[in-house]
Amino acid sequence: MRWVQADCESTNIHSVESNIAKIGQQLVLLAEIADYPVGFCCVLAGRTSSDPLFIQQVTVVPLAQKRGIGLALLNAAAEWQPERNIAMATLDDNGAARRLNASFARSIGGRLQRVPLRRFRRSDLGFASGERHRPWMIDRQQKAD
Repeated sequence: MRWVQADCESTNIHSVESNIAKIGQQLVLLAEIADYPVGFCCVLAGRTSSDPLFIQQVTVVPLAQKRGIGLALLNAAAEWQPERNIAMATLDDNGAARRLNASFARSIGGRLQRVPLRRFRRSDLGFASGERHRPWMIDRQQKAD
C-alpha cells in the first residue's frame, strides 16, 4: 500500500503499522499489473446490517489510471456484500472521482445521490474533521433513472 500511496499525489503516505491496522479492521483490495501494485480500495462494513458499505479510499497510480482499475476495485468491493447500499465521499473539485462514482453506480444498477454531510460518521467515510468531502450514497434498491 505504501508504494501506491507514494506514487499518488492526493494520497497520504501512512506508516506500515497504520496500513497493517487498516488491513486488520476492514477489507483492503489490491490491484496489480505484472506483480506491481497499482491501486487499492479500502472498504468498511457498517456496524449493523442496514448500514452501507463505506468506500473509504480508492487510489490508482497515475501511470495505471484510465484503464478501468478504479472501477474494477469498486465492483469487487460491491460484490463483497451485495445486499448493502454503498456510501462514499469525494472532494467537490475532484471531477474524476465524481465521474468514477457515477460510472460505478451505473455498473451495479444503483442510483447515486448526494446525502447530507452529517448522515454518516466522518470516520466511517474515511475522512477527518475539517476535510471538505461531499458524501454520496448508491442506493442499490432504487434503480438508476
